[in-house]
Amino acid sequence: MNKILDAIKKIANNEVGAGILISSVQKTEDGLHAIYQDENLNKWLVVWGSFDLIKIFEVEDSAELDDKLVIKAALTHANCDVMKHRFTWMNPVKRTGYAYSFGLGDRLGVASNAHLKLFKGKGVLPVLAQQSIRELNLTGRTYTDVLNAAAWSVFEEGYMDGYGADGDHLKNPFEIDYAVKCGFPMITLDCSEYIVNEVAHYSQEKLLSEYEALDASLRDHFESTYLNKEFKISEDVVVKFDEKNLMESVLIFNDAILFAIEMYDRFVVPHDLDFEISIDETIVPTTPENHYFIANELKLRDIVVETMAPKFCGEFQKAIDYRGDLDQFEKEYIVHEAIAQHFGYRLSIHSGSDKFGVYPTIGSVSARGWHVKTAGTNWLEALRVIAKNDKALMVELYEFAMANLNTAKAYYHIDATTENAIQLNTLNEDNIDTTLDDDMSRQVLHVTFGLILTHEVSGEKVFKDKIYACLKDHDEDYTYFLNKHIGKHVSLLNK
Repeated sequence: MNKILDAIKKIANNEVGAGILISSVQKTEDGLHAIYQDENLNKWLVVWGSFDLIKIFEVEDSAELDDKLVIKAALTHANCDVMKHRFTWMNPVKRTGYAYSFGLGDRLGVASNAHLKLFKGKGVLPVLAQQSIRELNLTGRTYTDVLNAAAWSVFEEGYMDGYGADGDHLKNPFEIDYAVKCGFPMITLDCSEYIVNEVAHYSQEKLLSEYEALDASLRDHFESTYLNKEFKISEDVVVKFDEKNLMESVLIFNDAILFAIEMYDRFVVPHDLDFEISIDETIVPTTPENHYFIANELKLRDIVVETMAPKFCGEFQKAIDYRGDLDQFEKEYIVHEAIAQHFGYRLSIHSGSDKFGVYPTIGSVSARGWHVKTAGTNWLEALRVIAKNDKALMVELYEFAMANLNTAKAYYHIDATTENAIQLNTLNEDNIDTTLDDDMSRQVLHVTFGLILTHEVSGEKVFKDKIYACLKDHDEDYTYFLNKHIGKHVSLLNK
C-alpha cells in the first residue's frame, strides 16, 4: 500500500507515479481514480477521496493520505458498476450516428487495450464486447465478464470516444433477454432457425405447391406488392420480381421476417436497442430480390434496423482470406449497398476476419458506411505471442488442436482437415510459428479455441492459465501483433 500512496502523491503533484497507468488517471473535484499495476503485472483500481466517495467500493486495502482515504480495489463487477455510474463513457453506446463500426470479438478479454490504441481518432466505433452464446459456452465466460473486460479497458485507456457491445448471433428470446439484462445496447438477431434453406432446391412443382398452401390473404399481399413489378433502387439498380423469385423469397424468408418483427416489438422497442438482422446463414447467396423483399416487409411494419447481414457470393470461411470471384463480389456488393442505402441502413459483413481481398470494395462502395465483424483473428494473434515466447506450449496447442479438429468442425464450415494442414511430424519449436501463416493450419487453430481453453485433466485447466500468463507477461507483443493485423483490416477499408 505504501507504493500506491507514494504514486498517488506524485500524480497529485502532476508527476509520474510509479505503477499508475497515466492514461487511466481521472481527476475530479472530489478525488482521483486510476489503474495501478504492481510488480507482478496485476492491475488494481485505486481511488483517493473522501469516505463518501469510496464507501461503496469493494475494497482490498486502504490507508489515509492528507485527510482523505486511498483504496486499493479489485477490478470486480461491483466496482465496475460503480465506475460506470461515475464515468458514463465507460458504458457501451449504440451505433446510431456512426457511419463506421468494427466488431472485435475479444474472446479472451485481454485485447481491448490494444484495440483502443488502434482505433483512437479513426472515426470508427470499436465494438469491443461482441460475443455469441456459442462463444460464451466455448470459452466458459459470461456476458458480464465480456462487458466488464471491455469497460475496464476503456477506463484504463481513458477512451471517451464511445464503444459498442453486441449480443451477437442471438437466436431466441431467452438469449436476447440475457444480453439486455447484462447491459448490451446492441443485439444481432440470428434468424437462421427460421430461414427455410431447402426452398432453394425445390422443383418448380414443389415450390408452387408450398406457396399455394399459404393463406390466401397472405399471398394476395405478396402478389399485389411485388409480382411482376420493378423497383428502381438507383440509377443503375433495378429489382424485378417474377413468380419464381417471389415465391422463393416468401418461402425462404417470411418466417424469419415474422420472427424479427416479434423480437423487435418484444425487446428492441422497449429497451431502445441497436438492431442488426443476420440473414447470412443460408445455403445460397442472398439475391437482390431476397434482400429487397426482406427490407421492404420490415419497412412496411415500421421495423428500424441499423445494419443487415446478407449472405454474399463466394466463401467467408474462418481465419483465411475471401474465396471467390472478386469482380462478381464487387458487382453484387454494389447492388446490396444500393438496397441498404434505399432503406436507410448499413450492410454488415460477418466472418470479416482476414477478408483482405474484399475490403477495398467494401470501403469504396459503402456510401452509408459499413459494419465489419471480426473475432477469431484476435485469438490467432494471441497465439503469435505464444509462438514467439513459449514455443513448447505452442507445439502442445497445435498437437491438441489437430487431435480435436473433427470435434470442433461441428460448429464451423471450414476446408481444413488433419490431412491438408501442416503435419505434426514436420514441426518443432523452431518452426511452430509457420502454423499461423498457413491457411489450413490457421483454421485448425481458429476453430479449436474453445476446446483448448476449456480442456481439463483431473479438474484442472491444462492450457488456459498458461495462455493468459504468457499474454500478461508479453502484453507489448500482443499489442504489436494486434495493431499490425487489425490495422491492416482497417487500412484496406479506407480508414
